[in-house]
Amino acid sequence: MLLRSYRISPLEPLGPVRGLCYAFFRGLFRIVLRTIYHLSFADVAPLPDTGAVIVSPNHRSYLDPLVVGAAYDRHVYFMMSSKYYDMPLLNWFFRNSRCIPVDEESGNRSALRGAREVLDAGHVLAIFPEGHISPDGELQPGQPGVAWLARKTGAQVVPMHIGGTREALQRDPWALRASRVTVRAGEPLSIGDFADGREGNARFTDVLMERIAALDPAAS
Repeated sequence: MLLRSYRISPLEPLGPVRGLCYAFFRGLFRIVLRTIYHLSFADVAPLPDTGAVIVSPNHRSYLDPLVVGAAYDRHVYFMMSSKYYDMPLLNWFFRNSRCIPVDEESGNRSALRGAREVLDAGHVLAIFPEGHISPDGELQPGQPGVAWLARKTGAQVVPMHIGGTREALQRDPWALRASRVTVRAGEPLSIGDFADGREGNARFTDVLMERIAALDPAAS
C-alpha cells in the first residue's frame, strides 16, 4: 500500500529532505493565514534560539496547530489524539512533523514520556492545556499536564491566545470561511516561581489559564 499508518519517535532526525518539507509547509501556512485570514504575528515575540519551551494556547479549532506552527521559526512539536495521527491519509504529515500521539483510551503515559524527551532535548513543545477543543468556544479549565512537564524539565511556559479560528473553520456542516484570525503570546511563566507539590502545580495552572484569558483582544 502506498498509504499506511505507523509511528516513529518524535526525536528521530528529520533529515534534509523532511526538514525542507517542514519549512515549506510552515511557509505555505504563513502565506495562507496572512492573506486569507489577515493574521499578523506582531504580537508573538520570537522564542530563544535554544532551550526547552512549552507553548500553551487556548484551543477552539482544528486550525489552531497551524497557527502555532506558523508563528515560530523553531520547529514546534505537538501532542495530538492518536485517532487523527493514525489516519493513513494524514499520518505521513504528522510523522514528518514529529507529532506525539496520545492514546486517550489507554492513558497518556507514553505521550507524556515522549513529550518529556522532546523537552529534555531542548525543543519547543505545544500543548493545549484545555486538553481538547472547547465545545462552546469558551476557555475551559486547564489540565495538569503542562505543569507536570514544566516541573520535570524546567521548561518555560509561554501563554498564547488564538482567536477567530472557530469562525474560520465552521462545523456542522464543515466549511472554511474568510475570518480574521488573531494570535497573541504573553511573557513566559516559570514553574520555579510556584511552590512544589500538587498545590503549587494547581496554582501554576490557574495562573496560566488566567494569562491566556487576558491575552484575548476582547479582554483588553
